[in-house]
Amino acid sequence: MERNKKTRPLVPGGPTIPGHGSGHGNGGARGAKNHRVPTGYQPRRPLALATFNTRTLRTDVRLAELEEELSRLRWDIVGLCEVRREGEDTIILKSGNLLYFREGDQQSQGGVGFIVHKSLVNNVVQIESVSARVAYLILRITKRYSLKVIQVYAPTTEHPDDEVETMYEDISRAIHSSRSHFTVVMGDFNAKLGRRSDNELKVGQFGYGERNARGQLLAGFMEREGLFMMNSFFRKPKQRKWTWLHPNGAIKNEIDFILSTKKHIFNDVSVINSVKTVVDNYVYLGQTVQLGRSNFEKEVNRRIQLGWAAFGKLREILTSEIPQCLKTKVFDQCVLPVMVYGSETWSLTMGLIRRLKVTQRAMERAMLGVSLRDRIRNEEIRRRTRVTDIARRIAKIKWQWAGHIARRADGRWGRKVLEWRPRAGRRSVGRPPTRWTDDLVKVAGSTWMQAAQDRSLWKSLGEAFVQQWTSFG
Repeated sequence: MERNKKTRPLVPGGPTIPGHGSGHGNGGARGAKNHRVPTGYQPRRPLALATFNTRTLRTDVRLAELEEELSRLRWDIVGLCEVRREGEDTIILKSGNLLYFREGDQQSQGGVGFIVHKSLVNNVVQIESVSARVAYLILRITKRYSLKVIQVYAPTTEHPDDEVETMYEDISRAIHSSRSHFTVVMGDFNAKLGRRSDNELKVGQFGYGERNARGQLLAGFMEREGLFMMNSFFRKPKQRKWTWLHPNGAIKNEIDFILSTKKHIFNDVSVINSVKTVVDNYVYLGQTVQLGRSNFEKEVNRRIQLGWAAFGKLREILTSEIPQCLKTKVFDQCVLPVMVYGSETWSLTMGLIRRLKVTQRAMERAMLGVSLRDRIRNEEIRRRTRVTDIARRIAKIKWQWAGHIARRADGRWGRKVLEWRPRAGRRSVGRPPTRWTDDLVKVAGSTWMQAAQDRSLWKSLGEAFVQQWTSFG
């Protein structure tokens, strides 16, 4: 479907937006009104508003994952940050929920949006975006009252303050552009508001952390627009306050807020930290676990990075004037094990082994103090360094591990996984991915597990297996 970035989406109930089922809007009207709003709507329970930094909703798979996680919560309207979808549109999803999104200033970056529960789709009066960082919707809650929800995604600390001030101007435009009885501003403000200062009425007594410069800008904006920071008016344990965790796991900040023109319309504000999004890969027991094709590429990249980190810590030793035999021992015992950790579980390919060998040769040149411009052959470099070839080490430990697994008779999962065959299903189109046993079968045949029972035979076959990975590159 081709989308026009310059046009604005229609709202539900319009002539070209489906009111139910699944379909896509054409984004053909700006600031459209929903004339089919039932004026007698009376909510049976309080509305549940939420703001969530999705990191990406660029693919439909990510969108399905979001809906799956939301199905475990009670929610009505969720404001979205970093949707990263292309263009701007309003869509009625297959579930009946409404999705609105607007892309960021740069492709595949930023963007804001909303997802509205299917029970409230016909009560959405208007959806509008002021900029790539600010969007709002108006919801009819009774015959007399309406609610405006503004979603915000503020620039990070890497952006200049001018962009932050521009964003607050956009929020002001959203607040005053259309009349509503209640206004809620929420989202990722990338600011630490912290505890309230003296004579400050817009911040409650339960703030979290310390205020920074961006937090001071937010405090000034709240005073100017008459907004209350609702997070700070409810006492919560610390784990229900912070919304951002530093990669080191030690620093926690509260940078996502819900602001309101009226305090009395809220009865609770809390952080839900039980939502788990599906990820492509994660580190488990020191190794990257990834599903799909090329499922060891990221782990090899990580091993290379960690290998260079270990080499860097020992650079003063490995590049010093001490005898080469001592540097070789340090490399084989401190750097090489880092690079081959867990390699016995890899499905080896020529490409992965070649990348590891290239990295090792670069480290050897650094140890000898030579460069590629010196045009010294790899064989000569290896003759000088005498380090253990990384391909030989990987092939050897994999062969030993395969024999160990094949000889196990205690019913553990290692052998069960090797012998398991799926009963149903079809493989994807294209060349099948390399399996863990492919290189073993090439040397020992399809009955390699029976051959492994004979330790002497298995040991004699091991040299041929190692040779196939060390004879190139």
